[in-house]
Amino acid sequence: MNILRNASFVTPKARTVVAALAMAVALTSTNVQAAQASDVLPDPPAAVTVTNPQDDGGIDVPKDAPVQVKTVPVKDASTPVKRVWNTVNAPDLETKAESSDEAAVRTITVPVSAYTSAVNECDSTPFTTANGTRVRDGIVAANFLKFGTRFRIPAYFGDKVFVVQDRMNARYGHRVDIWMQQKADARAWGIRNVAIEILP
Repeated sequence: MNILRNASFVTPKARTVVAALAMAVALTSTNVQAAQASDVLPDPPAAVTVTNPQDDGGIDVPKDAPVQVKTVPVKDASTPVKRVWNTVNAPDLETKAESSDEAAVRTITVPVSAYTSAVNECDSTPFTTANGTRVRDGIVAANFLKFGTRFRIPAYFGDKVFVVQDRMNARYGHRVDIWMQQKADARAWGIRNVAIEILP
């Protein structure tokens, strides 16, 4: 941008257009949470005129050098940009939890709580688990089980399989946290001591 600002052969109008485009790119590349959508961008100009001196590639260009004027048409300005959801920062609502009736390796009783993707419950990337996957039905956080550990909670969820893909705050050593999409469901669950069946 400093080069464009200091270049005498770039018109003020061209500098304004380039600055507006740079700002639009910066705004659209910023991550947004799933609860927000990118705003409709202002209508772009119908065409951009850029004036460049025809030099031989040198740095110093005489003021009386011949110029080349080029008008570049821009996409139809009457159609506003559509709102686009950032699907990277959203839960995976398509992948369903697995079911299994295989024999359990062992059964343990642990406190089981629930969490959602609210920023105050997670970090700045609430839809991304600690091992880099997207949150979805069947994802749990636990510090005492390794990533990929599969288990069932038969008393409440039958043969539904939960998978450890996330971590909890370090102060929770021996506890499981189930991801839920709705805060009301997480609050209704609360925290319960339940038997979980570890699968092979």
